[in-house]
Amino acid sequence: MVEQTFRASLSKSQGRGGWCVIFKHPLRSGKDGKPGLRVRRGLGTIVKDEAQELVDQLNKILNDQKWWNPSEKYRAEKEFHPKIVSAFYDNITPEHRDPWAIRNEILPLPGKDEGYVKTLMVGTIGAGKTTIVRQFIGTDPNRERFPSTSAAKTTTSNIELISTSHNVYKAVVSFFDKSYVRQHIEECVLFAIMAHLETKEKKEVESKFLVHSEQRFRLSYLLGSTKSLSKLAEEDEITDEEDFEKETDVDESEISSNERAALLSKLNNYVSKIQIIGGQSYQKLADEFDIEIENANKDELETLQELIEEKLYKQENFQALVDEIFDDVESKFDYLDPASLVKDKSMWPSYWIFESTDRADFIKKINRFSSNYAPNFGCLLTPLVEGIRVAGPFRPSWSTADDVKLVLMDGEGLGHTPDSASSISTSVTKRFQISDAIVLVDNAAQPMQAAPTAVLQSLVSSGHHKKLIVCFTHFDEVKGVNIPNVAMRKDHVLDSFDNSVVSVGKTLGQRAERVLRSCKSDRIFFLSKTQNTFKPDKRSLIYNEFKKMLAAIYKTIEPPIPTNVTPIYDDSNLVLNIQKAAMEFHNPWEAKLKLKRDPRVKPEHWARIKALTRRLGELNIDEYNGLQPVADMISRFQIHLYLFVENPISWDPEISPEVMKQASIDNITQELDSQLHRFFSERLFKEQIKNWHQAYSHRGSGSTKIRAYEIKDIYNDAAPIPGEVPSSESSVFVKEIRKILKEAVTVGDGKINSIV
Repeated sequence: MVEQTFRASLSKSQGRGGWCVIFKHPLRSGKDGKPGLRVRRGLGTIVKDEAQELVDQLNKILNDQKWWNPSEKYRAEKEFHPKIVSAFYDNITPEHRDPWAIRNEILPLPGKDEGYVKTLMVGTIGAGKTTIVRQFIGTDPNRERFPSTSAAKTTTSNIELISTSHNVYKAVVSFFDKSYVRQHIEECVLFAIMAHLETKEKKEVESKFLVHSEQRFRLSYLLGSTKSLSKLAEEDEITDEEDFEKETDVDESEISSNERAALLSKLNNYVSKIQIIGGQSYQKLADEFDIEIENANKDELETLQELIEEKLYKQENFQALVDEIFDDVESKFDYLDPASLVKDKSMWPSYWIFESTDRADFIKKINRFSSNYAPNFGCLLTPLVEGIRVAGPFRPSWSTADDVKLVLMDGEGLGHTPDSASSISTSVTKRFQISDAIVLVDNAAQPMQAAPTAVLQSLVSSGHHKKLIVCFTHFDEVKGVNIPNVAMRKDHVLDSFDNSVVSVGKTLGQRAERVLRSCKSDRIFFLSKTQNTFKPDKRSLIYNEFKKMLAAIYKTIEPPIPTNVTPIYDDSNLVLNIQKAAMEFHNPWEAKLKLKRDPRVKPEHWARIKALTRRLGELNIDEYNGLQPVADMISRFQIHLYLFVENPISWDPEISPEVMKQASIDNITQELDSQLHRFFSERLFKEQIKNWHQAYSHRGSGSTKIRAYEIKDIYNDAAPIPGEVPSSESSVFVKEIRKILKEAVTVGDGKINSIV
């Protein structure tokens, strides 16, 4: 076998003016799982001779394997330029930043000790949770448009808003890392090429290119779109396909007519290159494998599609196009003051900080990171933002209180379909633990579908149900001849809430039903036309509902009920709970992976499974577009361990107030929730990153089945099913779950009679 050689070459950074180096890294694996990851790094110079000298230094490292040990970095720093040392030695062992920790260090969240209520907003897409956030912070929907809203998926980053009494506005914005952005650009280009192969329509190619299939990463915000950049009639510009606010426009676009023309020209150039690359690749492979495209069956087309993907990643013209788009995207940071931008080792922006006493200027600047305002498509940074935290004198315009102490945490909405709502994303459930109040926002016109019901179940099984506040929006849209007045309309919506409560009770028991029904007395609210501004008026229904909801939020930080009672458990049958939880996780996933048939479970397309393995193996993300293995596993074990905790064999003292018993169970399940998140995140995700990457790396005919079996192996390793004849793996797993349960019961002042 011929030994692979590694060599660096000089490349011009498109549109950035500087020079780059491109090389295959001998210690980092590419998409095929083999050494030779393509790396491209800026050299920080526009002088070609200087750049070439740096490339020559890198080739010295690549040509001598003695430098290929990470421990040689210290010696290399004495001999080579820092940029070359960084290019070679950075990320040999992947380092993932914690954006939440970055925001916390710069702008900590105040808590109960300072009188603040940390309030988490949860709700389905389009229910209006961000509009409610606007009401609580008092931002004008027409003049300020912060945070952004629309009928479609708008909030894609985490946003934390702190109401303060001082007259200074502060912000920290953390960004996705470089690899996340590049890989999403690659996928957008790939999806666009596939669209060209399927339809040959330029409009469809542009659509797939500009909006990632997850709808989180939208290149249209960064590069513009034909609709946003062209001078169309005003009515033509606003369509169901666009995702921007139908509100009064008070700001002119920040993009000049010349910039608009340049953006449009560049966009058309990208689409043309995509079409050219796609056409060449498709026909070449069809000829190579003797496939008649027009008469090909489904299996042949899927095989061809995967082969195209494999070939594209190896083609320099594909990578060059991605490089060009990436440089264009990176150039959008040029709109920012360099002094406010902090970069990582690779000179990619890590976070941005800003402070001002001018509210209008502050919101104008922060909107560049959160806006979906179509006239500014082409200069927005929204898709690159992982999280935003702001603090300032934000207060409701309708409140008469001098000081409103709220921390509002908003994020991506929940999916509408049962499949996407089978488990709640860990990005949401992890925040249950740090929240004081959890506001579930739902559309009264279509109340309590699968996702809100899943939230109720998760809150009970994790012990956080006392934090729950339910807010039904669009109440004015609840109409019918059978519900002619407000009271009957409320009952109509509450019937749906009751149905969800019964559904949760079927899974978790009568105690779960009781605790959820307790919300009906003072923690359910009905809102209409929340997008409108209003003033304090005791005759106003919306004012009274918001005022009562704010009071309910503050009530959540009242001192907890004392738990002078001890639940006592016997773990003899605990293995059955563990067995059921493991089986309820494995069985649906085997059906999703097409390893078995289950009429209740829809098999997943191979491309979605492959994308999931890429998220877990390369992007440090534990889910993909409704596929949530970590959340699924936590949910299954949470439910069955809750059923164990909720049924102790006795209490000490035996006769105790029910409210104390419930508080004791909640304390145990909250601790259990925290430990299960940590345990399964490590066991199924972080400890398995290499295996997830290996599953992703398979290419060509038969790779779908191989990938499915490797995922099954990952799941079996993370949560083996205990059987009648115990294996060493399942025995160790059962002991670990028992240990977690024992610690949670101890923290909650309970007792377990016997631990084997």
